[in-house]
Amino acid sequence: MIYLLSLGALAAVIAVFFGLARGRFRSFGIMQGGVRVLVVLPLLVSGVAHLIMPVAMEQIIPPIFPVKRLLVILSGVAELAGAAGLFVPRTKRVASLCLALLMTAIFPANIYVAGQTVHGMYMPTVTVRLLMQMIYIVLVLAAGWGRPILRHQ
Repeated sequence: MIYLLSLGALAAVIAVFFGLARGRFRSFGIMQGGVRVLVVLPLLVSGVAHLIMPVAMEQIIPPIFPVKRLLVILSGVAELAGAAGLFVPRTKRVASLCLALLMTAIFPANIYVAGQTVHGMYMPTVTVRLLMQMIYIVLVLAAGWGRPILRHQ
């Protein structure tokens, strides 16, 4: 049940981001570039870790998922491709949306290891991690799309 609620909350964040804008976004200049760098740094670290330490990353995938090594490699490549795509003007929007969807899709791994210590790192509780992921998704979307222009602006 916690898996469905969390995935629903993350999907709702994406829907609200686009729903508020109703197709209208505004760049926020150099700050948007800063946000882009801010969201790319963890993607680079995580993406590289997925590729050079796949055995360690396999341990955070819930047992229900098959072919863990393939999932680790694919998610690492997707993180790196999304990070690169955020810096290409023609792909930054689609990259940010794909990253937001990826951050939603991989959340079951965060739930599975919540409150545990994995490779010396304490993993936050589901509530804390969910809030962190919601904020991160908004930042990823803002990095690619800009800020939503609300109806009254």
